[in-house]
Amino acid sequence: MSKTSKAKTKQENLQKKRAIKASRKAQYQAWKEAGQNSKSKRSRKAGKRNQKAHTISHPQGPCGNIGCRRCDPNKIFATGAVA
Repeated sequence: MSKTSKAKTKQENLQKKRAIKASRKAQYQAWKEAGQNSKSKRSRKAGKRNQKAHTISHPQGPCGNIGCRRCDPNKIFATGAVA
């Protein structure tokens, strides 16, 4: 391919890319105006699943975490010796 041909092809590809970007930008703007750009229900649910187990700090009482060495009511943790 000649330099002229390569340059022409590159410009055409850049124009196509700009057109695609402009159409996507317009689509996102339309979604924004329609109020459809909010987070999906699935992602909002995932955020709730990833919350910490304890909700209360230790100075105010037990933290509520069943795996906490300090607050576990059964004290089932080994002390280093095999039982």
